[in-house]
Amino acid sequence: MRNPQGFTFVELSIVVIIIGVLATLAIPTYVSMQDRAKESQVSGNAHTLQLAVEDFAVCNDGEYSVAQADILPLLPGASRFANAFTGAMTEPQFGSSAVSFGQVGLLGVQEGARTTGYIINGWGKDGEILVYSRGQ
Repeated sequence: MRNPQGFTFVELSIVVIIIGVLATLAIPTYVSMQDRAKESQVSGNAHTLQLAVEDFAVCNDGEYSVAQADILPLLPGASRFANAFTGAMTEPQFGSSAVSFGQVGLLGVQEGARTTGYIINGWGKDGEILVYSRGQ
């Protein structure tokens, strides 16, 4: 009677095939979840920016601002946010709309010489994913 010393080639091949099938099923789900998490970060950044803009308006008799010098000190840590897709500390875009992955843009709404509102937009993997404005 022969004493087995290890696995046969067939047994190892079956295990490798099973692992391959499981990886084929799991990897697309993982990538999708990463994209959703990044888009959630964009949404969170936009909401935090909205709170800072509203805070500025409350402290300035309803006058809104989209100037970096006015809003940046009101953000957590008085610093910019990380872009969810690149990791660079470039957000928000003051005075312009978001146009690429992970960006959060801040535009003012003018009535004459006065800024009476704002529009905040954020971009995810497939384009614009959210828009906040005064009153939302």
